[in-house]
Amino acid sequence: FKEELKMIDICALGPLRVSASLFNGGLLKEGSKVAMITSQGGSVSWRTTQNPTGGDYGHHMSKSAANMMGVLLSQELKDKGITVGILHPGFNKTDMTAKYEKIWEIEGAVDASIGAKRVFHEIGIMKNGLFINCEDGLEIP
Repeated sequence: FKEELKMIDICALGPLRVSASLFNGGLLKEGSKVAMITSQGGSVSWRTTQNPTGGDYGHHMSKSAANMMGVLLSQELKDKGITVGILHPGFNKTDMTAKYEKIWEIEGAVDASIGAKRVFHEIGIMKNGLFINCEDGLEIP
């Protein structure tokens, strides 16, 4: 399970380390926003639909842990006036998703520049502790 633990360390603990360092360093002040860019792959509710046969443990577990970390951090920082949002950027055409190139068009993958604009839009209207799909602005369970 070495690779799975590495994914959890990078995807869930990495953003927590960065956020804690920013806060402890006095760089997150009242009115600040922290955007956790994660994945709908961490939605427990959606797994039975999108992965009915299971598998890909490290990816899904690390994203689920990242989503939980974002919610917990949002609760911790809300009294300090700091907003923490959890954002799924959508399916973007990148080197990372190139292995799915054959289904990009079928699944509605967009150029990364469009995906980035969607993310920045959601950061502008971000609500504390919510897990938002940047493709449509809806909350992900």
